[in-house]
Amino acid sequence: MLFAMWVWGAHAAKPPAMPEYQTPPPVEHWRSKVDWSIAQNEAVARLAEYLQIDTVNPPGNELRGVEWLGSVLDLEEIAWRKVDLSEGRASLIARLEGSGADRPLCLMHHIDTVGFESDKWSANFANGPLSGAMTGGEVWGRGALDMKGMGVLQLLTMVWLKRLEVPLNRDVVLLAVAGEEVGNEGARQLAEMWEEIGCTYMINEGGIGIRDALFEGQAVHAISTAEKGVLWVDMHADGEAGHGSTPKPDSAPARLLEAMERIDRKYKPKYVLDPAMRHLLYNVGRHKRGLAGRVLRNKFLLRRFAWRRLKKQPSTAATMTDTVYLTGVSGAGESPNVVPSRVTATYDCRLLPDTTPEEHLERLEDLTDKIEGISFEVRLQGTSNASPVEDPLFQRIAHYAVEGRPDAVAGPLLSVGFTDSLILRPVGVKAYGYVPFEVSAELVQTMHGANERVPAEQVREGLRRLFSIVVDFAGG
Repeated sequence: MLFAMWVWGAHAAKPPAMPEYQTPPPVEHWRSKVDWSIAQNEAVARLAEYLQIDTVNPPGNELRGVEWLGSVLDLEEIAWRKVDLSEGRASLIARLEGSGADRPLCLMHHIDTVGFESDKWSANFANGPLSGAMTGGEVWGRGALDMKGMGVLQLLTMVWLKRLEVPLNRDVVLLAVAGEEVGNEGARQLAEMWEEIGCTYMINEGGIGIRDALFEGQAVHAISTAEKGVLWVDMHADGEAGHGSTPKPDSAPARLLEAMERIDRKYKPKYVLDPAMRHLLYNVGRHKRGLAGRVLRNKFLLRRFAWRRLKKQPSTAATMTDTVYLTGVSGAGESPNVVPSRVTATYDCRLLPDTTPEEHLERLEDLTDKIEGISFEVRLQGTSNASPVEDPLFQRIAHYAVEGRPDAVAGPLLSVGFTDSLILRPVGVKAYGYVPFEVSAELVQTMHGANERVPAEQVREGLRRLFSIVVDFAGG
């Protein structure tokens, strides 16, 4: 009887099924006007150019990217303007005007990239991570996936809308933003002028298509509808400075080590399955079918047979709990024989929707409250937020992500990383994160790592997916 109640409860709580959707004739019409082989070559060439522009943050220098984007837009006679952030740093706003029947759609990407260690990259291509080199059918360079590749897809979607004179029911706005990788300065600046920008909907980074993500032969296209909250915090330890030849128990390094060990040993996170992740697993199971599919569709069976595996896999475990991740230690003295008066451990904490940054900080303070000299300083914080799954834009993204692909499935995702969407949802934007590439798990790992690259054929397919989404959602 109890088992029956569990099963009934699981099915009663299953995610709502999205209505079946068919590609409308106008989308087929406008896609037929594009020579996709030419479009691929153009997109790959533009991506190579964009990757060669150094916008590593810090310092950013995003103005270089704005000027390059502007030069392409000028060729197509698409109006744009820059929004200065600071010296050498700016964001870009470009707009194709529609009839005004519906609220504008923003296509957003960030211009800045993270840094790189050139010596860790493969020697099989020329000129390093800023080369934009084509090797083995792939375009190499920092930002290929995160997120200049998406930026080029957005740019050329605007270009093809203009070239073909596609009628629009709503404005389509390109936002190329500074400072996403460190502090979201550009998005915060744009949020203050959002009434002028006017977008109700936005497509940004977040999800991506991954081959063999959970099952061999199945591609999963995850669309970020929600993002975990964030707390970046420095844990300081203060103590008496001194000489390294005379150990003292109240030194700053000793206190910091004790506090770090306390957090590592005593922090016991609770694991829960977020509704977005539950929805995605349900869709994967419905697509997979068989016994494995039944397990993923049923909450009781999922917890009984797959829970341990989900907790063990870092990519899924991170969606199920509030994390505390040590990312650096600083403050060592200039000489090994000098004991500094302050040392610092930096933690990157990502938080589930039900946890506020303030609550999580209190946890850390409680774990270390008996250790003298320990204090916390918040670098950055933000509360989790989400956009609805039952929405026309999400429906279009999910449809075109897997259109004509019996081996692929789409669904919502709670993103473990945060993007500019976290900043802009509170000003009234329905933001969805989806980079329309389909790549291997190995390639996904190159984001922020060595050998970042994207297959050229995915540049073409990604452009086709994004163009289709925009024509369907914004077209007249």
